[in-house]
Amino acid sequence: MGTHVKESLTLSPYFLWILIHGTQMRSTLLIFQNSIIKGAEMDAWLSFMLVGVSFHLLIAMMFYLLKHAAEGDIISLHNQLFGKWLGKLLTFAFYGYILLFIVNELRAYMEVIHVWVFPNTQLWSLSVLFLLISAYIVAGGLRVITGITLVCVLIPTMLIPSLYYPLKHAHWTNFLPMFNHTGYQYAESAYHSLSSFLGAEFLLLLYPFIKNQEKSKKWAHLAVAHSTIIPLLIALVSFAFLNLQELSHIIWPTLMLSKIISFPVLERFDYVYIFIWFFVIISPCCVGLWGGTRILKKTIGLRPRPALWITISIVFVIMLPMKSPLVINKLDSALTLSGWILMYGYLPLLCIWVGLRNWLANTKRTAST
Repeated sequence: MGTHVKESLTLSPYFLWILIHGTQMRSTLLIFQNSIIKGAEMDAWLSFMLVGVSFHLLIAMMFYLLKHAAEGDIISLHNQLFGKWLGKLLTFAFYGYILLFIVNELRAYMEVIHVWVFPNTQLWSLSVLFLLISAYIVAGGLRVITGITLVCVLIPTMLIPSLYYPLKHAHWTNFLPMFNHTGYQYAESAYHSLSSFLGAEFLLLLYPFIKNQEKSKKWAHLAVAHSTIIPLLIALVSFAFLNLQELSHIIWPTLMLSKIISFPVLERFDYVYIFIWFFVIISPCCVGLWGGTRILKKTIGLRPRPALWITISIVFVIMLPMKSPLVINKLDSALTLSGWILMYGYLPLLCIWVGLRNWLANTKRTAST
């Protein structure tokens, strides 16, 4: 397999850990608790953990597919398997998924800013601000995005010790009775858990930019494990601090955990959470914009700068009419459904198709000899 990427543009394998983990840590961490309890209720942590485990299998599938791609990405693989026109159509479908990913991320965070901090600010002005910052970072290239993502991963991690304060008021009886739900209820919670893991699929575009690609597998799996442990820890603390009825009615449970924290010089610690969360969402937005830019560059031959501004313009236009808070739930539902189709439907079918092609090619080669 050839990657056709200049050596100066590639990254060391361990940066794949930073990129995948940074892309998976998103605004969903503020609200995922009241989604995953739909079904298995307080046992939802088990469904969440199983989805995290299943992502290791999905990562293995992606590496298998990319190993057989001519240029090491989903774009060239589509062209190999389905021809030029159908391949481009499928790649543009992936581009549409990326747009949905970015819009969902930005709109969810802007609602937090709008409700908690600046209620009189116009949403379009916040959109322009976030998109311009993201554009500035993406224009620097993947290495700049990786450096920013490293910072964005480290800063929010420092908030984890703050979970100690709600733990002091934990009610562990909230978990009882345990394991008393049906398989369907666990599956329903698993379905709603997927949104917290989306972002790993950008490996399908990042792979050619990684040096020593065989050695990068362990870092991708480490990223998924890292992205499973942190939300799982937040979920367990949330379940211990808030009962089922409270979780069902609170929109941002993670922010509620921070509201009980106060210091003599800092009364509203939840503001710290909100503004530091900007560093959480900037990573997936930048990686998403970079991925959309690369798709436009490789499919229709646009230069990177115009492709970036076209992608940003489309995102902005899509977000303009989304003024109602109800649209956030619809966006998250659409992204979750699209993610399930992509990760648990399309990728396994691609693996089967690539495996059959290789088996037929080996059979013909053996017959001819």
